[in-house]
Amino acid sequence: MVQRRFGRLKGQVLVLMAISMVVMLGFTALAVDVGYLLGQRRMVQNAADAAALAGARLLLANRSDAEIVAAAADYAQRNGYQGALNASNVQIDRSARTVRVRLTADVERFFIGVVYTGDWQASAQAVAKVGAEPGDYALLALDENNPTAINLIGNVDLHVVNGGAMSNGGMRCVGNGSLHADSTVDAHLVPGFSQTGNCQFQGTRGRNGGMPVVEDPLRNVPPPPRPTVPGPVNPAVVDPPYPCSNPAPWNFPPGRYRQNVSCSGNGDLTFQAGTYRFERAVSYTGNGTVTLNPGFYQFDSGFSVSGNATLVLHPGTYVFRGGAFSITGNATVRLLSGQYNFFFISSSFVNTGNVQLSGTSPGQISFYMQNSDFATTGNSDTTLFPGLYYFDGGTFRLQGNQTIAGQDVLFYLANGARMDVVGNTSYRLAGSTTPLYPGMQPGLTIFQERGNTSTFRMVGNSRTFIQGIVYLPDAPLELSGNVSGTWAEGQLIVDQLRNNGNTDAEVRYRKYVDIELPAVWLVE
Repeated sequence: MVQRRFGRLKGQVLVLMAISMVVMLGFTALAVDVGYLLGQRRMVQNAADAAALAGARLLLANRSDAEIVAAAADYAQRNGYQGALNASNVQIDRSARTVRVRLTADVERFFIGVVYTGDWQASAQAVAKVGAEPGDYALLALDENNPTAINLIGNVDLHVVNGGAMSNGGMRCVGNGSLHADSTVDAHLVPGFSQTGNCQFQGTRGRNGGMPVVEDPLRNVPPPPRPTVPGPVNPAVVDPPYPCSNPAPWNFPPGRYRQNVSCSGNGDLTFQAGTYRFERAVSYTGNGTVTLNPGFYQFDSGFSVSGNATLVLHPGTYVFRGGAFSITGNATVRLLSGQYNFFFISSSFVNTGNVQLSGTSPGQISFYMQNSDFATTGNSDTTLFPGLYYFDGGTFRLQGNQTIAGQDVLFYLANGARMDVVGNTSYRLAGSTTPLYPGMQPGLTIFQERGNTSTFRMVGNSRTFIQGIVYLPDAPLELSGNVSGTWAEGQLIVDQLRNNGNTDAEVRYRKYVDIELPAVWLVE
């Protein structure tokens, strides 16, 4: 009885073992097929990622849809994808600046086909986006594909402190120079760097060729509006003799003066509030005070103040049509608080005196120079009025053995206007952080009109310093002279940079405007 039971149990165990073996073999087969499917899924995902990134790079370069699809197909195949890829697999959204790639691959079956005959595929999708990441560039040369967009010649050592340098073309160095940056030194061209002699380009965080072109970060900043020159005024005529023929003090009423006005001596000269037109030259020489009360002043043949005089200008409009507004000798100029508008039409402003400001703000003073020169000369230091200097032709001329200082200034150079530095002149200019016109980029110090290709020459010595943005979108910046120490603090955004001479200077990075480096990345 016991033996028969044992025999029956033994037969049942064999049946159970057989069934278990079938189940185990089924799970093993399933594991093989599923594992292979997952592996193929990873391959397809990698191919989709690579294809989307490749397409986005061409979207960044503004290439056609057909080129983007071809690049996506090429990179998908390079990463193991063997299926067909065409426009139906690639979705290009130019407004959102994305490329979406969808891939599906049939996967080989090993054992699963015995029990499952449905779809057995690996699918994946990836989305790459075109965007930008911030770049800490203190120096940006915009000239694309020019191998000498940044060109160093001679004993030039330029150090970019706390920032980097970027050329949309390349960089060349001839002589014993170097460009060293605390961040990266980048160029668009490949290899992008040409070195002759003991030259070097070096970035603490690397030197890179083949970088994407960086767009002009100020391309949307409008230029200052061209001022409207007031028309000629014709107040009532004031007949001679004029007050200067009498003992001082001298008082002039408003009106139209057709003869020279010339006062000299130690007395005070006062122009009462009102509207004036001087058809002939106006001059004062002496040690007294010349006061122009609030009003409208038109000078057709110039206005000069010399000696140890003090010139006090009240808020108003000052128009110079011919001749010069000249401040010479030890004369001192005082501007009181309020709105000032200066217009120079085929005229000039010459200053060798001292300027004192009483509560004026940058937005309250503007200069418009139409085919006129703004010149500071001599051997005494000069302080410039704060505000906007709009050059419509003409020259911003610095000459002599002096230091010229300007705080909260913006020089706009239009219609071929240029800057000319002569002698041992030094300059210390700081851009206005208060916008001087609607849409202005705060910090702009020098803005050369788009299309103005005049070379911007900056010659100086160790006392030269510019704070803010130097923006020359279509013109080269040429630095020369015995510059040493910190030459600029801010951002130089120029078409080209040419540096020659015995320069050992620093450009310190200070961000005023975001400079964005084009980039692509996966978002799905």
